[in-house]
Amino acid sequence: MLRPLAFLALLVVLVIYLKQPSSTRHLDSPAGYEKSKAVYLKNQPQKAFVQTKRTVAVGDLHSDLPQTLAVLKLAKVIDDSGDWVGGTDTLVQTGDLVDRGPDTIAVYNLFDKLRKQAQEAGGKVVNVYGNHEVMNLGQDLRYVTEEDFASFGGRVKRKEAWDVRTGWLGKMIYRNFNITYIHHGHTVFSHGDMEPEWARLGIDTLNRLASEAIWNSNYRASIFQSTGPIWSRSHALEEGGEQETCKRIEEVKKTLGVNRLISGHTPQYENGKILSICNGSYMVIDTGISRYYGGHLAALEILEDGDGKETVFALYPGGKRQL
Repeated sequence: MLRPLAFLALLVVLVIYLKQPSSTRHLDSPAGYEKSKAVYLKNQPQKAFVQTKRTVAVGDLHSDLPQTLAVLKLAKVIDDSGDWVGGTDTLVQTGDLVDRGPDTIAVYNLFDKLRKQAQEAGGKVVNVYGNHEVMNLGQDLRYVTEEDFASFGGRVKRKEAWDVRTGWLGKMIYRNFNITYIHHGHTVFSHGDMEPEWARLGIDTLNRLASEAIWNSNYRASIFQSTGPIWSRSHALEEGGEQETCKRIEEVKKTLGVNRLISGHTPQYENGKILSICNGSYMVIDTGISRYYGGHLAALEILEDGDGKETVFALYPGGKRQL
């Protein structure tokens, strides 16, 4: 009588065991535990991966191809062949690709190539006018070297190349350059310093005014004068003192809705470092990159995470430093 009862009890236990979910039958074994863990993790809500947005910016390059290639490699946007490897990064160059050196054609052609390669990769190359671009478009050639003239085949052919209506280089520049640029809503770039009076007009108006003036050969337009965005050095030199300078910078930030202003134009060749004042609200990235100004390599890097937080670094050959 005991044997049938024992058999019945064993049968009941077996039925209960077989009714358990397969993922929990063998939790006491390593294989069973790992399988159960995998099922658990798969069923958890997954946080979407958001790629960090990377922006790099470089200052005045002044017709110096070797230094241009060197600083772009430092910024990790080109390879040894001078081709784009920045992927979805944005590269901003703050003007003055020309003058003081021999490599004008090569430098402009490099940026034109990188602009196309970056776009194909999902990235972006942005150029803003420097005072030297505007000077050359207006045939103010006081800083052009003899090697530069010769590279175009002489002065006449160089003048033809820079014509914005018919010249190959003038048309390239006119199509692709603006006088200022706001990136992702947090940073405004210009060659010279952005003054509050100009900021109040808005970025679109500034770019339109510059474009119209260049097309009409009006190089004496007010936007190209000493207080305009290609010439001003008031912030960099802290004209009026530190407190007044920071006050004016804050006014520009508030007007344009940005977190910082980035300029070139005022070379920091004495120490070769990026200038940062007013708690990082304003920076000068013209460190004297070209050999004419000492060959000080430096680039600015802005990393924007998925939450919109921005972290700013200075990139140097010896490493990078948070600003």
